Amino acid sequence: MPVIQHLSDTHLTCRTVELPFSSLADDAQHLRAEIARAAVHGPVTVVAHSYTGITLSLAGHAAQHLVYVAARMPALGESQAALNATWGNPEFRSCMVVDDSGALHLTDDAHGFLFHRSDPNLAHLAMAYRRPMRSEIPVEPLDNPAWLSVPASYLVCGDDRAVNVDQQRVRAGWAKHSLEIDCDHSPFFSAPHETAAFITETHVAVTQ
Repeated sequence: MPVIQHLSDTHLTCRTVELPFSSLADDAQHLRAEIARAAVHGPVTVVAHSYTGITLSLAGHAAQHLVYVAARMPALGESQAALNATWGNPEFRSCMVVDDSGALHLTDDAHGFLFHRSDPNLAHLAMAYRRPMRSEIPVEPLDNPAWLSVPASYLVCGDDRAVNVDQQRVRAGWAKHSLEIDCDHSPFFSAPHETAAFITETHVAVTQ
């Protein structure tokens, strides 16, 4: 991933975390374990994208810095299921298909909503490796979102066709640091240098 290369060039130790997507509870448990492993080596910044902002808000309390990228950033008293109506582009939601087992799949049409300004080769690779997801969007509000007690930063994707940009801007207003980039929903591909710089700068500002 290009953004990982840019971060590594700044001598930050980076790793990607592949969530199980078997349930929200499983995702949160997995992320807590990964944060605990990483904490042995120093201050931990966790970056969450899109849905995984819910996971980070549930499981990020032991980190030193949270970065939300076009991500859910649940407020106290806010039902994420109720937020669905205004969070995403209705046309993008038509690309989500739930099978008989309850797993959510993205159709091929999702490509145009997620990667319309990304490198085509990287976009096709990402689509090829997409996975079904059983992790639920919770109806009940989160009791103690991690960003209320851990410094948080927010990156707004200004040309996002999947997630409502105005909703992202609201969340950015709650964060300690924020930046809006003119990019699609996947800045790791469409704006890797700017994304990596934001992560690096805010990590240094918060943890050192």
